[in-house]
Amino acid sequence: MGLLAYLTAHAVDEDYAVAAERRVSGSTAPVRRRIGVAGAIVLAVFAMLALTAAAQTSKDSGTQERERRALIDQVKARKSAVAEDRRTVARLQAENGRLETQLLHNTDSSGGVGAELRLLSLRSGTSAVRGPGVEIVADDAVDAESDRNKVLDSDLQKLVNGLWRAGAEAISINGERLTNLSAIRHAGSAITVNFTSLNRPYRILAIGDRKTLPARFADTTSGQAWLDLRREVGLRFTMRTQKSLRLPAADVPELRYARPAVAPQRKGTS
Repeated sequence: MGLLAYLTAHAVDEDYAVAAERRVSGSTAPVRRRIGVAGAIVLAVFAMLALTAAAQTSKDSGTQERERRALIDQVKARKSAVAEDRRTVARLQAENGRLETQLLHNTDSSGGVGAELRLLSLRSGTSAVRGPGVEIVADDAVDAESDRNKVLDSDLQKLVNGLWRAGAEAISINGERLTNLSAIRHAGSAITVNFTSLNRPYRILAIGDRKTLPARFADTTSGQAWLDLRREVGLRFTMRTQKSLRLPAADVPELRYARPAVAPQRKGTS
């Protein structure tokens, strides 16, 4: 058969011919075709991959669940250990407080250790104190616009040093007890005492002889400097005597380097 005759006989592809017959007959039923060997192999491989993926996913989910439960058990165990440690700390603190109280109230048998401990706690600021003294309120000048018209950390340092020289035995600023480790510094936009930011006005309480403390403070160089600040730049400063003031205790510092000294043993005499 020549090429022209072949093209004439096969002008329409078989698929198009089938579709044309369906349109003529009005049938909508899908034409079933055999997938063949290659198609069966592809389907089998796809099914195997799907089963493998499903099995691996199930295995991974089981492993993750076991790991999650193990982590939960570890967290619970750690929480229980922390709670037990906290109970131990609370019990030891209570026992320590009881022993300190017993020592303070048993000065005869302790050879005066209780009285000495009370005195040291008062001087170090680690115990609350109550007594007569003076109350001072220091504040910026009215409508202060520059540091010259504001209370600075150096101004409070001068004020505190003057009170110590005047005979004050305990001092606090806005509820912060001052000790030999306290620092009065300017940090950011506020003055800090014991690393705590203070708000103006500054209320200074000083326990001491309320009859002599104001006059002795005025005689110090710090007192003279504050009188000049009030007169020249308008800083506000008032001092009043009080019959009873209460100052809080300072936080007990944690010893990092100090250790109890071991007393040297005396050599026996022959």
